[in-house]
Amino acid sequence: MQRLTEEQRARIEQLARDEGTTCEGCGSARLRCGEEARRTHDQGLMVYLWCAEGVHPRGAYQYFTILPEVDIGA
Repeated sequence: MQRLTEEQRARIEQLARDEGTTCEGCGSARLRCGEEARRTHDQGLMVYLWCAEGVHPRGAYQYFTILPEVDIGA
């Protein structure tokens, strides 16, 4: 597991917006990146994105996968 910096989290949030990723529950594009990333079998990264809208009583999380060739910073 890899701990993400604030800059990396911001970069991942921007990648998600650029790809048109939205909340699976409400459709909002206001997604926030979790603090940790896991390596995938192809050496990319998998992170949790959570919806920043207050309409989900228990929160809304979804996976977001980053391909190995995408640079999220050091």
